[in-house]
Amino acid sequence: MVKQVELDWSQGKTIEKEYFPEDKLGRVKYATFLTKLLASQGFDEARDTDDQKRNYVLNLNAEWGAGKTYFLKRWSEDLKAHYPVVYVDAWKKDYSDDPLMTVISSIIDQLRKQAGKDKDSPEFKVPRKLIGLLKAAAPGIGRGLFKRYVGIDPVEVMNADNDDTSIGNIIDEDGKNVLDKDGNPIDMSFAASEAVKYLINEHDAKSTAIESLKTSVLEWVDAVIGIRGKKLPAFIFIDELDRCRPSYAVEMLETIKHIFDIDGVVFVVATDTEQLQHAVKAVYGEGFNAKMYLSRFFNSRYSLKAPNLESFLEVHSDATKLSGDYLRDHDIKVLPFNDDEKTTLKNISVILDAFKVSARTAIQITDRVIATIVNMPKGSKIDILMLTTLLCIKDKDSCLFDEIVSGKFERVENNGESKKTIYLNEFLENHLPERSLKHHIEMNFEPKEYVTNLQLSSYEDNISNPYVAGVYKFELLTYLKEVFSTHFCSVGKNRTGIFAFNERRRNPVQEQTPLEKVSNALIDEYKSHRNEIDAQMSDQPAILWMKFFYLRDNFKSIKMDDYKDFVELASPLDWMGKDELTETD
Repeated sequence: MVKQVELDWSQGKTIEKEYFPEDKLGRVKYATFLTKLLASQGFDEARDTDDQKRNYVLNLNAEWGAGKTYFLKRWSEDLKAHYPVVYVDAWKKDYSDDPLMTVISSIIDQLRKQAGKDKDSPEFKVPRKLIGLLKAAAPGIGRGLFKRYVGIDPVEVMNADNDDTSIGNIIDEDGKNVLDKDGNPIDMSFAASEAVKYLINEHDAKSTAIESLKTSVLEWVDAVIGIRGKKLPAFIFIDELDRCRPSYAVEMLETIKHIFDIDGVVFVVATDTEQLQHAVKAVYGEGFNAKMYLSRFFNSRYSLKAPNLESFLEVHSDATKLSGDYLRDHDIKVLPFNDDEKTTLKNISVILDAFKVSARTAIQITDRVIATIVNMPKGSKIDILMLTTLLCIKDKDSCLFDEIVSGKFERVENNGESKKTIYLNEFLENHLPERSLKHHIEMNFEPKEYVTNLQLSSYEDNISNPYVAGVYKFELLTYLKEVFSTHFCSVGKNRTGIFAFNERRRNPVQEQTPLEKVSNALIDEYKSHRNEIDAQMSDQPAILWMKFFYLRDNFKSIKMDDYKDFVELASPLDWMGKDELTETD
């Protein structure tokens, strides 16, 4: 029966001087599932004796941002308590010209350490025949030895012009006989015969060396099992292959396929398979069927999907700069205000999702939002939703961005014989995914803490604020149409904007201020529900509170040019990804 291994990633862990935090994305369940799957594939006592040990190669496919490195490092580290394990960072090793030596050196070094042996241990000696598999040395050694013992340079044989290899001498490009080491003309038939004999011998020697290597690997694995009481199969993890030089990546796969097909050993090769296909095409040509080619190397593929943006940003962004404590300490007002930075990150992720940005771009835009806030002087204010939306638009379409921040966005569409003017509020609604626009922005706050009384008009008494603490939610689309588009002066006359409300109160004597209109709308909205809880559950109070703070705290004073400067100053900040993301990539 295959051993059931339970993995626990609820706590952070330091692996080879690198700290890996707790598993915030729930990846451990996948590692547990794959452990049992691969362990049963590599070794199962329930099978016939001759078939208990098998070789198995899994392609762990994950796009950038899905957390391949974090996943493999934590997984491989935990498995060391149960199985012989080798972890190879292919990208860090691709300075080498020989993938075989990369894997062999890692196997020897890591299994030796797991067995508790020193470098001179006889259990981990390197087979002498391995020299025959050295990629870098073999061509030169082979040609040199052949010339030394046969007296013929095999390259000259291959380059000879003679079509008839049964008779005659080898002639060089000047029409002269090619001579052997004794100064005699080289007979083509003899040269060809000796060359073929050499190549056959070399092939046989390499086959013997490969078998010797496989035997040695099994001996090293058995040493760990015998000394430490671990179980088969051995796990070999190959990480970062898609980041390697194309030629190196392809040769690594071929090495695993043709040399390391060792029963009792399972390989996990982590790649972004789409990127790896590009590497294959770089080697074999753009028209090459890379997908079919890669399918030859793997028994199966297991795909890790990128996490949702909210969890993704929580792991990889310095969200402390969005916390209520930080903003209060630096006297910076933001909309919408949330004391918990995680809620603000969630709001940012809603916008990023609406614009369908990549994982890398999501980090970059979030970093730009945070960098903008960090650089704001005391007493400043900014609408985080507005800034994030503009950063997304700038990334997607810089011309559209310029139109918006100039306050001149207006499109005219021909509709048969008539023309229709399209304003920003309608444009965004039609050009962003409907599903994403329905996602909610959240404000988690205590209304009475910020507004004790609501002023309905200049001649009426103030009314006590009836709203209670809670989470107030409004749709992103509502914000884009009624706040964002209004701020950038592109809302049609018949469209709702920040100053348009379903008013039940009207002052027949004196025109109300915009803030008084919002206050009236909040009271009317509250009264239209039976109790306080129902009132705050509706989308309408939430967007009204957003408008209230926008007006009361004068966020309208932030000019379009100010937002343009914010975006253009922050946009050159790019996240380069020194290392792959440790808890998502």
